[in-house]
Amino acid sequence: AVVSTQSTGSGASGVAAIVLQVLSCMCSDENGESKCALLTHIQSLLNLFNFAWFICGNVWVYKVHGEVVYDDTASEFFCDKTAYLLAFWCITAAYIMLGAMCLLGILLCMCMVCFGS
Repeated sequence: AVVSTQSTGSGASGVAAIVLQVLSCMCSDENGESKCALLTHIQSLLNLFNFAWFICGNVWVYKVHGEVVYDDTASEFFCDKTAYLLAFWCITAAYIMLGAMCLLGILLCMCMVCFGS
């Protein structure tokens, strides 16, 4: 149940982030500067919430990784297999992408040092 709550909260805040981004684009001047300071503050709070929710999801999902039970609904560690694996692999994929981006950044910096900028 916690995993589905984590997915639902993440989805709802993701939709809210998209709506706020669209509103921000509609409320910006020719230089791309936002004319609505309140919207910027709301986006910052939403980003902070998303970061905190991601950390909570990590704790909930990885804490029970070896103990999760898919077939005994009476078990304390029961979780729907599809929901759990979706949450597990979405979080893991986020870390894989983060690692790949860091590696790519390091390689780019090395190339700039070796070949000049």
